[in-house]
Amino acid sequence: QGAYELIEPLTRHFNFNIVKETRGGLSDFPPNLDRAKGHLAVSTYWQMYMEPDIVHVVSFSEAHHEAKAQDVVESCDIVKQVFDDFYKDDRPDVWADPRLLSRKRRLKLGAMYNILHLALLGGYEGLVTLDNFFEWAVSPQEARERDHPRQWERNYETMLLSFIDEANYPTGQCGLISADTLDLALQVGLFQAPQITVLDKRYEMVGKCRTKIVEGGCVIDEFDGIKVEDEIERVDRVRQRSPWFFDKSISQADEDLYITETAEAMDEEVVIQARRKIGIHSQEDLEGKNVLVVDFGSTFSKIGVFNTEAEEFDLRYVPTVVEDLRMSLANGLGVLEECEREESWEPLARAMDEFDIKLPCSSAKGGLKMVTVSLVKEESGFAAELAALTAGAKLLNTYEGMLTEEQALAIYEEDQPEIILQAGGVDFGGDTKTQLHNARLLARFSKAATYARYGVPVIYAGNQDIRAEIERIYKAEGVDIRITPNVMPEINTFHIEVVNEAIRELFQTIIIRGKGFDVVEEYMSAPFIPTPRAAFRGINLLARGYGEEEGLGNIMALDIGGATTDFYSNVSDNPLYEYPGDDPVRKVKRTILKTPNTPLAYRRVEGKYGLAYDAENVKELERFRDGSMKRDLEDFLLREYPGFRPGDDDFGSFARRVNGRLDFDLDRYLSYLTANPHALPSSEEENAVRSLLAKEIMAVTTARNLGYVKETDTYFLQYGVNFFNQPCTTLLIGGAIYHKCKEGGDFGRDLKLIAAGTQYNEGESWILRPRGQVLLDANYMVSIVGGLYGRIDPERALRMLKRNLVALDL
Repeated sequence: QGAYELIEPLTRHFNFNIVKETRGGLSDFPPNLDRAKGHLAVSTYWQMYMEPDIVHVVSFSEAHHEAKAQDVVESCDIVKQVFDDFYKDDRPDVWADPRLLSRKRRLKLGAMYNILHLALLGGYEGLVTLDNFFEWAVSPQEARERDHPRQWERNYETMLLSFIDEANYPTGQCGLISADTLDLALQVGLFQAPQITVLDKRYEMVGKCRTKIVEGGCVIDEFDGIKVEDEIERVDRVRQRSPWFFDKSISQADEDLYITETAEAMDEEVVIQARRKIGIHSQEDLEGKNVLVVDFGSTFSKIGVFNTEAEEFDLRYVPTVVEDLRMSLANGLGVLEECEREESWEPLARAMDEFDIKLPCSSAKGGLKMVTVSLVKEESGFAAELAALTAGAKLLNTYEGMLTEEQALAIYEEDQPEIILQAGGVDFGGDTKTQLHNARLLARFSKAATYARYGVPVIYAGNQDIRAEIERIYKAEGVDIRITPNVMPEINTFHIEVVNEAIRELFQTIIIRGKGFDVVEEYMSAPFIPTPRAAFRGINLLARGYGEEEGLGNIMALDIGGATTDFYSNVSDNPLYEYPGDDPVRKVKRTILKTPNTPLAYRRVEGKYGLAYDAENVKELERFRDGSMKRDLEDFLLREYPGFRPGDDDFGSFARRVNGRLDFDLDRYLSYLTANPHALPSSEEENAVRSLLAKEIMAVTTARNLGYVKETDTYFLQYGVNFFNQPCTTLLIGGAIYHKCKEGGDFGRDLKLIAAGTQYNEGESWILRPRGQVLLDANYMVSIVGGLYGRIDPERALRMLKRNLVALDL
């Protein structure tokens, strides 16, 4: 009846008809057929007070057996008898009962509060707001009793008319009833189907409501496991849990839900501690020092040297000898021949003694290889991946849910990680069964890790209720188990740093030893850190600045290497997408943030795409498979290098002319790059082709790791970080960039090709790439100067970085 009263005004304002159908059912579903007949009669009688046009008849036999024809006929006879009796005599006026009136008033209030939120979800910008809702939440009769005539127009009837008025929506269409809005209302839990279990994770909030019967009425009892007083409180909880859906000005979650920091802290105390670890006690101790910073990469090693007084940086770029990194270090310092001649590493030791500060990082021998095992990909899986990647790991694989024996064995025999991170289950009552099952399988098959000299350690960062049992399971099988606080102690709350620290400690104490890097570490002032971690540090320093030295502000950085391509972000905000075109409807269309927990400072890795060891993986990309990559490459060579002759050199052997057209064997060339990871381009044409391949890798890396929008009839739905609608510097680092900058000549065109894959383009307008300045790490300094030396002398490191970055004019 309350619902009818709310919508009845539509019949007076529009050509709108209401057909009332009621369905009473059997109050407590009695299997006793005689009692069930009584229930059917009584429930039908009460329905008649709502003056239905149609009565849905429920067979009295429902709780006992499936209705047969005879049962249906008898049920209808009972209902028709009630019809006759109801209209024979005078009836009590139940609508005058104060208890019923109070109940109806509460139901109408809750329903309209829900509909207000549905309207806000659809982009409503009318007069009714959260602040003044209760002024409108009265019947027209009650409104007329107010003192001021202006307040007479604020009532349920005018409220509903405001909600359906298309003029109150920026797009000129009523967003209240759009399919997009209704779908979102289900996803966020605004709409409820109490007591049901929803298997589709997108709609799991739909069944979070629990009800109970109080004085004959069905009332709400709890929502998402929390006791609530009424529908008003429940809807408030929905809005507070996801405010960005209802308020277009909110573009990220609040401090309690949002991952505020995934980059390592950088303040005065951090600097002091970093200095102490290498025997530096003041800024004065850093003056006039000779510094060596080195990155042992998967393909090449970068040995950088400078004096802190002159601040002139010199880089030596040599092949990495993974069997013994001392050979690469000696080569970079110009003493390799002397070491070989003397059959001793003494010349290397003497050369290293010339430096006061020596800081290393490495991604050689695959870098820091990890696998994560979590419960749900979008929750604990997200947190585990974030923890691994921001610690500098190369993520080999991710697993969710209960492992099978085949999966557990494959982790050790096929993935071959150096660390396993197990996460999932919130604290105080979260899942334990899956965690214990996975721990038992991982522990049982751990002996299959024959590739690991010291075994494969496991970090457990899941439900703390079972930490003792987890520890016992792993120790029983001799597994090195490290227990940390929960990486996701409750939904939408993430503790990344505690896991980061455990990963770093394992890398420095066990992984480096297992790779044989400890023979180089003895020459250094500090332990190794993973190169991606050093790069992340350098990028964060460059973005934020330190002390008196200002940073560059928002940065998106990409490092295309031989085996992987790394993506880095450090931005201060995540603005909502604004349509850049001229379409007036799309320009005012609302953007809703679908991923409020996306961090602003983060690292991602395209572990399959590089320009050397992993070049063959480019064949998996859609543009390679459909032939468009090959066609674009051939057209480019014909257009830019009309004099190019197939077969003239090694690179030319991959091309031939067929009927006047150039045919380039891209498939074979990608295989060649994988088989010859140290081979440098032999011609200007080959440089350009590698630049085009780098552009493809940059494009797929940005497409997969920055924000994007999906357009619906009602909204733009934004996922991830929006780099497009805010100032942002793109920073390109890595071997391909270094070589282009060093080669000089007309290679600026190659660099522009590479950069084009990182910038916004209308052909992929839904991908929120930036459109700002592009800087090149021409001297490979971001990781080793910014990330290594920057921890002990951040202002000097930042000054050197900014002075040596090269602007690319697009």
